[in-house]
Formats: sequence, structure tokens, C-alpha cells
Amino acid sequence: MAPPPVALWFLSSDEFQDFISELLDREGELRVYKNQVEGKGVIEVTNVMVNVFSERNVLRVAVEVLQEANLGGFADQLGKSPITNCSELFNKRFSCNNNFSHISSEKHFVERFSRELIQEVTFMEALFKALLNKGVITPERDGNIKALPTRRKKLSALLCDDLQDEDKKNIFLSVLKEQHPDLVSRLERS
Repeated sequence: MAPPPVALWFLSSDEFQDFISELLDREGELRVYKNQVEGKGVIEVTNVMVNVFSERNVLRVAVEVLQEANLGGFADQLGKSPITNCSELFNKRFSCNNNFSHISSEKHFVERFSRELIQEVTFMEALFKALLNKGVITPERDGNIKALPTRRKKLSALLCDDLQDEDKKNIFLSVLKEQHPDLVSRLERS
């Protein structure tokens, strides 16, 4: 079984459906068909993609599909990886050798609403200053993220690369509650 590209784990169910729709709409000689992915989860869809496109090409295809689905932040992170195949990426990121039992079925707020956060969080300077002061990001990482050209790319980089553990997600959420209480409240109600 091929492990899924990491970015796919962070997609909300709506984003994952957008990804599937774009995957099905892909043109070309190699295609994925509806009956292969309908009702399937990330792992099953990844296996279909590997079978159709090969493990060597699955990351490139995933990046293209994420971009077509307007999920560019996830595509950017996946596309920047120097890793050449799905297994390397998964093992580097999670170090678990295909043991998926640690991934909870209940996603953290940050994961559930990553798309909305990327689109709606503003006041980036105050956000990054608070995260820097609380030790979520280093000064070097702060500078690297701030060098990115758009607010959305900055948030995508933060969410995809810097908020991997529960403590950092919780700190990020507490900062969001302070700086964007209306947004957090609205998302929690949805």
C-alpha cells in the first residue's frame, strides 16, 4: 500500500471532494474513473493514483490536481518537496512506516478549517509576532514565511509545515481566538 501525499491528510472533506472532482476531470491518456474513487478515503484514492500514474509520478499529479482544485497552498507545500516519491515523503513527515493508527478520526480545528483560515485570516504581522513570542515558529522561519508573496501562501506554509503537533495547533488556535474571535466563533458553529 502506498502512503498518501501528506497534503491530502490536511484537506477538509469538502476540499477532498474538490480534489476528487478535479482528479476525475483530468485529461490525458492516463485517467482515474469515478468507480475507482467514489466513496473512497485518502489511502484508497492514493493507491488508485499510484496504480494509474505510478509511484514516481503520483506527487506531480497530486500537485497538479491540487492546483486545479484551487488548493494551491497545499500544492505549493507538496510541490516544494525535494522528495521524489510518496513513501519517502510520508516516512519523512510521520516516521511511522505505513502505520496509520495514530491519525485520529477527529480532526483538530486547524485541520478542519484550514481552507477557511487560509482565505479569511488577516493581520498577519500580529499573528506571526504572537506565534514567534510563543515559540511556535523560530525567527528564521518567521522571516522565511514573511518572504512569501501573498497572505494565503504565508498561511498555507504555516499550516502545512509548522503546525504539525497538537500543542502548536492549540497555541495557534488560542492566538486566533484572541485576534479573530468572530471568525473562530463562526467556524466553531458551522
